[in-house]
Amino acid sequence: MMCDSKRLFLVALVSVLLLYFCSQSQAASSFDCCLGYTRHVLSIKYIRNFTEQLASEICDINAIIFHTHKRLSVCADPKKPWVKKIMRFLSQKDKK
Repeated sequence: MMCDSKRLFLVALVSVLLLYFCSQSQAASSFDCCLGYTRHVLSIKYIRNFTEQLASEICDINAIIFHTHKRLSVCADPKKPWVKKIMRFLSQKDKK
């Protein structure tokens, strides 16, 4: 009887841990969508790279996601001139 309760506890514990790790990996692998844009103009010196979010795919709006050196992500409007300028600069930098 004691062995069954230990086994049940172990199965429950493993199940909870498995659920936790699966939810963490799913959150890390799923795409976080931008829901709006920053109101601030970012300085190029803080930006490491960028990714493009398309409304035609998973998310509702087109956006440029700037990734900073401090590992933060900032959503920006791809139509803004300052966003286009930074994207051009980073694209040219990558080609070199």
